[in-house]
Amino acid sequence: MSYKERMIKGASWNFLFLMLAAPIGYFVRVLYANSLTKVEVGLFYAILDLIGMIAIFRSLGLNNAVIYFIPKFLVQNKKDLVKSTLISVLIIQILAAALVAVIIYIVSPLLIDHYINSKGQFGDFTTVSTIVIIMIFGFYIFEGIKNLIVNSLLGFQSQKIYGTYNFLNILSVLLLSAIFIYFGFGVYSPPLAYTFTTVLMILIYGAIFLKKIFPEFFVEKFSCSKKLLKDIFRYSIPVMFGSAGFIIMGYLDSVCLTYFTGLDAVADYKNVAMPTVLVLSYFASAICKVMLPMSTEMWEKGEKKNLSEGLKKILYYSFIVSVPFAVILAYFPTVLINLFFNENYLSAAIPMSILSFGIIFLSMNNILFDIFNGIGKPHLSAKILYTGTLFNLIFNLLLIPKFGTTGAAFTTTLSYILIQILQVKYLNKFLDYKFPLKKFVLCVFSSSISIVPLLIIKEMVFNEYVLLLCSGVFYFLTYFLSIYILKVIDLKEIKRLISKHRTLKTNL
Repeated sequence: MSYKERMIKGASWNFLFLMLAAPIGYFVRVLYANSLTKVEVGLFYAILDLIGMIAIFRSLGLNNAVIYFIPKFLVQNKKDLVKSTLISVLIIQILAAALVAVIIYIVSPLLIDHYINSKGQFGDFTTVSTIVIIMIFGFYIFEGIKNLIVNSLLGFQSQKIYGTYNFLNILSVLLLSAIFIYFGFGVYSPPLAYTFTTVLMILIYGAIFLKKIFPEFFVEKFSCSKKLLKDIFRYSIPVMFGSAGFIIMGYLDSVCLTYFTGLDAVADYKNVAMPTVLVLSYFASAICKVMLPMSTEMWEKGEKKNLSEGLKKILYYSFIVSVPFAVILAYFPTVLINLFFNENYLSAAIPMSILSFGIIFLSMNNILFDIFNGIGKPHLSAKILYTGTLFNLIFNLLLIPKFGTTGAAFTTTLSYILIQILQVKYLNKFLDYKFPLKKFVLCVFSSSISIVPLLIIKEMVFNEYVLLLCSGVFYFLTYFLSIYILKVIDLKEIKRLISKHRTLKTNL
């Protein structure tokens, strides 16, 4: 099977399950918004984001190392090194997780007083403390083991099995959340649901990995050599610093909002605005899970030209698909909030509109970061990310105290654009990659003129939901007609891709 066929097969499968998972993930947010108070929702996400920020000290970049070294050792037919890598990483992560969890527990009273509940919105210290304990000794420790198993699936390029993970994971969160809420666990429901889901995923995918993906695990020799550890950490440490930048930037908004504005703003931003716009990144996310191990394989085999050409098309179509959805989200934020949440969250409308355009660049950024890591250049990912993170931190400190969630959304969007510019600059040195500026400009032009029908329809339709439906249909028709006339897309190429997809589908 060619790289193109493997890409189409893997990305299609992942995209299918991401699209199935998308509405379920959204229902989780809707469930929380309509079953818990806004402060309780904000409290959970404030703690979850804090846990997310410190997770880098548990993983140490080793999860990405697993994805990198597994295909590398498989090409070399060294399955004993695959086993040695997995066991070594597991031991290191468990020890690191336990150490960090104890430290967080010790300093948790200070964190609660001066950060999580800095505005005094949640008066019950015992409740906040209990949630912190559940998250650090349950979710935090087990999450590391789960991530190792899931990333091992990616390392073996088992896209079909990995694709089911996101769907099953978020479905478990939804069902367990609903059960806990129904039986009156209230604010404890989200942390309990996330923790039990993590344990369940370990049991399911751990069994699948050992029985179907790597049944030789129990017979291959294990040897923890200094050379292996040195090679792993030589790769993982730059990845860790790069991931730290990515994680910190991803959670900086929430941290600053928690400290400067309070838990209500966190609920707006993390439970409504950001999850809604992140739907736009699902197409790119499906591709990312295929690109990292595959780019490693292509780089090792010296197929740089094919990698560069494939990357150009992937970014190109990712941009084309994301733009129209971004415009719709930016144009109808209040309709979407009223439809899925309630009027208490209408303050998330403006941040949602701003972030919808930032996520276009985030999607492309994620793909390029996986390429850098896949070709063994994680230090460049780290350099770029820390530049973007520093930019994000400075402007968050300047804008959030005055503009709240709007300032956070504006800063994040600019950060994603800056990172994209830096990525393209460095990528050109290794893959001779040229940014298709002309086609991107034509795509933006097409998306802009396609707004005209919306302005006309808005004067004729007064029901918000009918307006959303009609506007969406006319906008997409106008947009795709425009990019076809301007020759932004090649229908013959799309037909070939669809034909390949159908052929591969029959072989699944």
